[in-house]
Amino acid sequence: MFIRHLLALFAVLTCLHPALAQERYKFAFVTHGGPGNPFWNVVIKGMKDAAKRYDVDVQWLSSPTFSIADMPNFLDDAIANKVNGIGITCPDPEAIRESVARAHAAGIPIIALNTADPNAGKDAALPTQFYVGASEYLGGQSNAKAILAEAEKRGMTVQRAVCPIQELGHSGLEARFAGFASILKEKGIVVDGLTISNDVEQSAGLLRDYFLGQPQTNAIATLGPLPADAFYLFVEEAGKEPGEILHVTHDTSTSIFDHIRKGYTIQAVDQQPYLQGYLTVSFLYLHNAYGLTLARDVLTGPFSINATNVDRIAKLMAAGYR
Repeated sequence: MFIRHLLALFAVLTCLHPALAQERYKFAFVTHGGPGNPFWNVVIKGMKDAAKRYDVDVQWLSSPTFSIADMPNFLDDAIANKVNGIGITCPDPEAIRESVARAHAAGIPIIALNTADPNAGKDAALPTQFYVGASEYLGGQSNAKAILAEAEKRGMTVQRAVCPIQELGHSGLEARFAGFASILKEKGIVVDGLTISNDVEQSAGLLRDYFLGQPQTNAIATLGPLPADAFYLFVEEAGKEPGEILHVTHDTSTSIFDHIRKGYTIQAVDQQPYLQGYLTVSFLYLHNAYGLTLARDVLTGPFSINATNVDRIAKLMAAGYR
């Protein structure tokens, strides 16, 4: 409902006040991930669709795959290009603090997207206007609750759980882990952490070694599509049946949808990345054109994808919107 009202506001403003927005603005997105990961392509589509809708120029600045270390250089490029606004992810605030401070000092409005500043609301917060993205902590909790509900339905007991993390130092993934663990630990269930990577075959091997060492573990939460693929490769090689290990995950992929249908995956928590790209451009436009901003964050998730809605969401993903 909140998002619908915002989109209606955008339409009214651009229709009623075209004379207020004749300058062609240029924005930049500086992120820790890029088109080498299919998730980010959906954010990029939302960004491009909004750029076309509002007749602005938007440049995506990132490495092809996960890299926090490259973000300061991309931020400096955006500042040098004298952009009218920046959308930025905050997986490690300290890594980008100096560059963000320079952008702010230059009068460039900055919106956090996808990965929130963990210091938001505190003195150490980065000077961003607000956040457009999911609550990763709530997403982790949603997945833990889904596992407990499925275990009860099957007459199972969750004996032990594991949550592998593929990008160390990523505050959003750590929040997913923390939310997941918070629910299960209340039930006295041990939740193990496991360091993996976005290399599917390597991570499948690490999962195999883990389950050999902890055979009582019968629940797992993966934190993205590539780790989910690693889990699927592991269960295929190990000959596991659907539901033998209760699995939940984050984000979307054709493989995840197929495994929801087959019963290997209970649910995937979606953060609606298209909205993150689209709304960030929209809000930067509104701020430049009309001096408007928001007083609170915009949460695009968590949104649960399960057997009841997976076919509809799969069609939207095929069109590039999920």
